[in-house]
Amino acid sequence: MTHPARFAFLTFVVGLVLCGAGIAVFTGSPSAPDALVFHNGTIRTVSGAGTVEALYIQDGRIAAIGDLDEVLAAAPRSVRRINLEGGTLTPGLIEPHTHPLAAALLATATDISGRTYQTREAIMTAIAEGAAQGGPSPWAISFGWDPVMLDDLHPPSLAELDALSPDKPLVVLTQMMHEAFANSAALEASGITAATPDPHDGFFERDETGALTGRVVEVTAVRLLMSGIPQASEAALTFLLDGAYDEYAAAGYTTIGVASLVGRARDPLTTLMSVSHADRPAINTILYTAPDQAGRAAPLFAGAAQTDALRRFNGIKVWLDGSPFVGGAATAEPYADTPLTRDVLGLEPGWLAPLAAEREALFSLVERAQRAGQQVAFHAQGERAIALALDAIEAARGASPDPDLHHRLEHLALITPEQITRARSLNVSLGFFPDHIGNYGHRLDALFGPERATRYMPIAEAVRQGAVTTIHGDHPASTIDAFRVMALPVHRLTLDESPLGQPVSGETALILMTLNAARQLQLDDEIGSLEVGKRADLTWFDTDPVTAIEAGTDAAVRGTWLAGQPVDTRDWSRDRIGLAIKAAWGQLTR
Repeated sequence: MTHPARFAFLTFVVGLVLCGAGIAVFTGSPSAPDALVFHNGTIRTVSGAGTVEALYIQDGRIAAIGDLDEVLAAAPRSVRRINLEGGTLTPGLIEPHTHPLAAALLATATDISGRTYQTREAIMTAIAEGAAQGGPSPWAISFGWDPVMLDDLHPPSLAELDALSPDKPLVVLTQMMHEAFANSAALEASGITAATPDPHDGFFERDETGALTGRVVEVTAVRLLMSGIPQASEAALTFLLDGAYDEYAAAGYTTIGVASLVGRARDPLTTLMSVSHADRPAINTILYTAPDQAGRAAPLFAGAAQTDALRRFNGIKVWLDGSPFVGGAATAEPYADTPLTRDVLGLEPGWLAPLAAEREALFSLVERAQRAGQQVAFHAQGERAIALALDAIEAARGASPDPDLHHRLEHLALITPEQITRARSLNVSLGFFPDHIGNYGHRLDALFGPERATRYMPIAEAVRQGAVTTIHGDHPASTIDAFRVMALPVHRLTLDESPLGQPVSGETALILMTLNAARQLQLDDEIGSLEVGKRADLTWFDTDPVTAIEAGTDAAVRGTWLAGQPVDTRDWSRDRIGLAIKAAWGQLTR
């Protein structure tokens, strides 16, 4: 970083701290006594007890639930009471599939999402303005390009991006992060040339002369492109990630499942642990890594304290196909042949995406994980990818039976009823990404045809069959908003307000994000419902979220508790200010 840039960045951080901190500089995070009684509201236990009047917690665990009189009889006379003020208390919400480091980093990018801008002209203007602004990074990143959500959003050409930013590396990343567009400076900085081999699961697009166009497709290729970005200091990454943890908590989450360490960092595991293993983190952290990181991560998490927050290593994440919205879903039948698939996505008629894993190698990997007692989370969108995952699981279970270990299938855009039945028989949990409906439901006919569009993301069918079914936000592919994620399977409204597919009830949606998510993370003995002996991980809404979802109204999160302690999500506290100062110094001295 040059001296003027260092000075500008330091001035920015100091100004931000001084303006935002105020009296918070003198205050630490709030704490609660060991014994609390919650009352004067609705308490949804998501258990056999149903809805109760009061809940008593002692030493971070639930000690009694039921009528107010019987709960008070079980508590000390001097117990502190928390007045819910007519609101609703639920088990702490669980996000089972997210990428917190990537969410933290991309929160600093220029927002060009289809929810923010509706025309190409407005988006290109935002990209230009973002590229012109200074900042701590010498690269300009714009995030949220979405030609499937928006009409008439043809790809930015290399010439366009070079004109917007002749010297500074510029990357335009799509909303699902499976595709990017880069200017010449970014390609050069990442060492990508026309001679660079395409990865097995993607490609660097070339024109008819063999020259790069700047388009980069699928995760391995995008990762190589992003590898050229100079890494922020560890202190800056910690500050950003700590802010993301607070954002999850403010949305009502008390637990996240980290579905691999996605995000540009020198040592992503160390960065994650700087927040997850700190004193009183905002949320519990359940980690899945790439297979080559598991050997290091497992012992580091096995030795972590589990009292103030849960810190677990659960297993590994593997990709079996790509995004449906760049032609990457390994479907059983070809993508539809439409203007969207031909002209926008650039798919040939009859397109079938390749699988991202070789069968024999995958079987060996899953069998090793099975023997080690590690879950495998499979990214699988299309029917062929789902079938491959189930084949690998069945083989591993046959070779090393373990009735207590269950694996996970993730996203599941086009899973069939027959595959749901098979997954349930193999004790496999099913995680769905309902934002596909909200953002892209209006374009599914053009991608897959009407029959597959109707059965897309079949959450209700999985629930009907009794599979362990969950929902997730896959951040930063969507914004961190638990209430939206719960509401989407209930109404299943597309961007044009049309319902698509079979809905679930509001009560079921809450179960998917609490008890079922705990089961998927293999933590239902600790969290997911309000029962005596379980951890006091709680979410407090200003109104009943189930009633609000079904009525199409909002419910705001008023607070969360982790192991019986209130979570501090203020923008500025003494701890946050300390992290900000360290971040500024780290950037200056890196």
